[in-house]
Amino acid sequence: MDMERMMRLVDASHALDKTLASALREIDRRALNALVLVKRHGNALAGYGVVAQAFRERAASLKEAAKDMQRHVSPLILSQMRALMHERLADSFLHIMQLMGEKSCDSLACTRQDWLKVVSGEELEARALLQQLLAAVDRIQAGIAEQEYVVVNGRIEAALSEGAGAPLSQVSSDMGAAVEIVNQAIRNYRSQLEESFS
Repeated sequence: MDMERMMRLVDASHALDKTLASALREIDRRALNALVLVKRHGNALAGYGVVAQAFRERAASLKEAAKDMQRHVSPLILSQMRALMHERLADSFLHIMQLMGEKSCDSLACTRQDWLKVVSGEELEARALLQQLLAAVDRIQAGIAEQEYVVVNGRIEAALSEGAGAPLSQVSSDMGAAVEIVNQAIRNYRSQLEESFS
């Protein structure tokens, strides 16, 4: 990975963190709105109350999954930075050898080879860290799929609720929009990761 790709990954990770924090707050807020509507209407909306509570619980799970994912980002970036630094050191030895021409000594070539081995090891480590990060992204995507299922159930319950159906339909729609923001952000981030390490 070159420096430009790494900086794009850093920027994408930071942007994702902000987007997730905002969208997950919004999801929690929407779930609370639904619970307030349910309390206001009593037993008539008990079914929707179950949906709203499930939505809120899954939002908390998504928040934890997002924190877990972010814990994998820094080690990956640090590993890549070390690999870049050591690659530049190896390149500097090559440059010195080229400048010295025939006067170059074998120890410079050996030292350069040692640095290249270090770089190879760090790139392997980065690949392993990337796999861990992608696994964390998979967990978030699975949580999003669960959340989408809850949104669909919420829309069904809202349609079945007499009297309060319209406000619940709006809350369900807002929940769905907030989940889609998270879904889109994660899909974009996954693409960025795969592009950075292709």
